[in-house]
Amino acid sequence: MDKVISVEPFPPGELIQDELDARGWTQDDLAEVMRRSRQHISNLLKGKTSIGPETSHELAQAFGTSPELWMNLQTSYELSKSVCADRAIADRAELYSKTPVREMKKRHWIPDNNDVRELEVSVLKFLGMPSWESMPQLKLAARKSTSYSSHTFSQLAWGCRALQLGSCLTADRYEDGNIDIAASELRPLLANPEDIRRVPAILASLGIRLVIVEHLQKTRIDGAAMWLDDNSPIVALSLRYGRIDSFWFNLFHEMVHIKYRHEPVVDVGLNDTSSDDDDGGETEEIANREGANYLISSDKMESFIVRHKPLFYQAKVIQFANARRVHPGIVVGQLRHRGAVDYRQLTKLMVDVRQYIKGDALTDGWGDCPLLSK
Repeated sequence: MDKVISVEPFPPGELIQDELDARGWTQDDLAEVMRRSRQHISNLLKGKTSIGPETSHELAQAFGTSPELWMNLQTSYELSKSVCADRAIADRAELYSKTPVREMKKRHWIPDNNDVRELEVSVLKFLGMPSWESMPQLKLAARKSTSYSSHTFSQLAWGCRALQLGSCLTADRYEDGNIDIAASELRPLLANPEDIRRVPAILASLGIRLVIVEHLQKTRIDGAAMWLDDNSPIVALSLRYGRIDSFWFNLFHEMVHIKYRHEPVVDVGLNDTSSDDDDGGETEEIANREGANYLISSDKMESFIVRHKPLFYQAKVIQFANARRVHPGIVVGQLRHRGAVDYRQLTKLMVDVRQYIKGDALTDGWGDCPLLSK
């Protein structure tokens, strides 16, 4: 029967010596029994030689125990000696599971600090939270493809960076009613992708700050509306889809949130869940509907669909777009959104507009990337 060993790990050599004493053996006796050198036995007792699988079987045969006893004893002892290992690993793992620390450091949002406590302080400071238990100060009305009931810490970090950039911009005082004015001034720009360069200045003249912040991994966020104060709104876009239809729709969507001063979500959750059961409710429905109407009126769009479904020829789409004085890609986007065409159709009419906005809007982390299909 195996000996019962203490919970507190001890050197395997101590148990070997106990077995020798119980039998009245010397080290030389055990050396002969195991067909090993006396030096090898001496090193086992002193802990200079670790007990491996082969030696475990030899000791088990010599003392009538199991090989597992000696292997487990050696492993437990070695683990006990390594208690000085980096105990901060677990703390770092928890911090990295909560927030996109690596991306935040890479984009220089927080210092590249190796001390986990200082790193945690930097993350909390960036998020505007004194502790993980406190409520975030940022109020964020975001368009995204995750749950609308709460924001993840990654989405909150994205929003905090957008707020930082927005605070660096100057703009005229915002007045209620400016959104409709902005829409009328922006609408002549819908036909030509290069005219998107004029968007930041037009919005700023009406008190609306536009910033571009590349999305973080797994945030699945397209844009957000937020406020520096009651008279200073910010529209933030991620341009994760750089298509012309996506740019304009997300821009107008967020402008609608500002128009009605929709109350944003402030809760933070740790799970990045799907929005299948959570579409954002009435406020998102209003922003979607009115945002689309700023581009093309719903009655005109429905009439076009009824007349041409299911065959939307490229020439007909271009003709309809010209009549509405918008880029054909915007029409395609509306058709896709309404399920009238597949996302693989009419892709030649799509244009990536990131190159046109990059130099005129305040941006963060956004580089050139290929046009995405969705």
